[in-house]
Amino acid sequence: MMTCKLDKLLLQDLLDGTIDPLEKLLVDEHLKICPECRKDLNELKLLFWDLNDKSIYEIALPPELDQQLDQLKGLLLEQVFEPSPQSTFTALMGIQRKNIKSASKFLNYVPGVKTGNYLAKEGLKATPSALKLVSKGLLKSTKLLKAK
Repeated sequence: MMTCKLDKLLLQDLLDGTIDPLEKLLVDEHLKICPECRKDLNELKLLFWDLNDKSIYEIALPPELDQQLDQLKGLLLEQVFEPSPQSTFTALMGIQRKNIKSASKFLNYVPGVKTGNYLAKEGLKATPSALKLVSKGLLKSTKLLKAK
């Protein structure tokens, strides 16, 4: 018996439909002359057919499992729909706060963000004194303009 040197993965690709057109022509021509590869292709077709047959995999569940599942659903529904002791607004604000914290967590790892925040806070602390100086300068300039 002659052993075939055709790559068997090409047969699988042919069945999957992922084979290149040129390779498909090569495999089709080879299948015309090679009974061994035709046999392998038929076996692969049967295997694919068996794997795609979903009726084989249906499993009958015991009735106790259905009862336990119903009990579990009931417990979960009771926990979910249990009235909350806090107001809806407070709960909503808590959820929003958590969302904002989670969404901005990546900023802890961005270079320069921490120093930028620090500088902004320091700038805000110094703002009243700077505003005071600017307002004094504005008063002096308006007095000078009035005097002229």
